[in-house]
Amino acid sequence: MNASHEEAARAPKVIAVASGKGGVGKTFVSVHLAAHAARQGQRTLLLDADLGLANVDVMLGLSPIGTIADVLHGGAELSDIILPVSEGFDVLPGGSGLSELTQLDAQAQIRLLDELQSIGSHYDLAIVDTGAGIGDNVLYFVSSAQAALVVLTPDPTSLTDAYALIKVLSKQRDVRRFMVLVNQAEEFDAQLTFRRLLSVSDRYLDVYLDYVGHLPPSPEVQKHIRLQRLLQGRSAFSEHLDQLLGEVLARPVGRADDGRLQLFWQHSLRAGLETEPVEGV
Repeated sequence: MNASHEEAARAPKVIAVASGKGGVGKTFVSVHLAAHAARQGQRTLLLDADLGLANVDVMLGLSPIGTIADVLHGGAELSDIILPVSEGFDVLPGGSGLSELTQLDAQAQIRLLDELQSIGSHYDLAIVDTGAGIGDNVLYFVSSAQAALVVLTPDPTSLTDAYALIKVLSKQRDVRRFMVLVNQAEEFDAQLTFRRLLSVSDRYLDVYLDYVGHLPPSPEVQKHIRLQRLLQGRSAFSEHLDQLLGEVLARPVGRADDGRLQLFWQHSLRAGLETEPVEGV
């Protein structure tokens, strides 16, 4: 095995979690996906890439000691700002510093990529909690990842915005495969929502949508969000959640060549295309 193959073998898979609009439970899914992977024995890094509204640390009750902005300005190394979580995974706080990634000079890019390559060898999986919508940074992160998970609810605006996200990513960034999770819905409504999304996508887009399942409404979720901690103990909902997250992790990746964390950042640092107007569902 040559050096490049050895590097790829050590590098983590990257999954981006996205949504067309906020308030659909994207961050809830991201943090529990990280915890589930950690319980499976995977060394997992959760990157908070929700620019301006970064809230992974809030949901987990963490106190960040720095962000990527501190790294970019030379005041810290990436290893200094990574936060360990008691559930067994690590968190890389993003904050507004991530918006600077697309504006770095060559020297800063090289420095950051070198650090990412160094820490990447310590992980099996990187989960990216992106922002909501179709902003440039969301497109950067999702299109640079190895796999994309879209979270939506049966709400008509959520469905419309999820379609808009998938359309822009497919037409502007050549992302063709999406996992889809319907949150806050019973099974019938979730499958109906997915069929509606699938119908319009099949008609207008060249994409493959992979329905991974649904999460029903549950008072447990809001309770634990208020308490700033992950779901604990065994219940019908937590068992359903574990099964669903296992389905996500078991799905094949879309692009094996783009899985390395350093390649993820290299793609993210490239200038993006202008966003085109998007038709509704």
